[in-house]
Amino acid sequence: MLIGKTVISAAQSADVEHFVFHSVLHPQIEAMPHHWQKLRVEELLLISDLSFTILQPTAYMQNVLAHWDQILEYGIYPMPYSPETRLSLIDLEDVAQAAAIVLTEPGHSGAILELVGTPAMSQIDIAEALSEHLGRPVAAEVVPLAAWEQRARASGLGDYQVLTLIKKFCYYERYGLIGNSNTLSYLLRRKPTSFADFVRRIASERENGFRVS
Repeated sequence: MLIGKTVISAAQSADVEHFVFHSVLHPQIEAMPHHWQKLRVEELLLISDLSFTILQPTAYMQNVLAHWDQILEYGIYPMPYSPETRLSLIDLEDVAQAAAIVLTEPGHSGAILELVGTPAMSQIDIAEALSEHLGRPVAAEVVPLAAWEQRARASGLGDYQVLTLIKKFCYYERYGLIGNSNTLSYLLRRKPTSFADFVRRIASERENGFRVS
């Protein structure tokens, strides 16, 4: 929140014409601290004198890229919550296009826009889509939280990051993160990128020597 407050103050001092804040879908969720903190920044914008737009993207499709090699080599898509956990996803390229639109076109001042690309997908749905469009079997596999935490700490994540992510995983498993794609469709003037289209694009980029993460 301190960073948000500092940036908003700097924008006010510089007479910024339009402020676009990259928030998160459902920032009202106190059980996920990183969501809750973004809600506090949204509140600061609401009481500022800035012209603003708030973007609230859901979970990124690109998160699967952290496991891309494991998916291709072993046919395993790992996650630290139940395979039944349902999440709406969005392609970061759609987020970027949405941001460009609200930054360069008039008419978006004061808008709070939920950015959602897909209906709710279980982790099994995600694994099945990976299987279909990569042409090899892929299974959703649960990583116990204790094992995930051990690896996260070994990679250098600190206490705050680890505990915040664990709270997110626990919330996801119980409630999911589910939104509606109508707003994004309206903003982009097209259907959002599907997860299947995302997988096909990433697979093609990899075959042509482009990085996927």
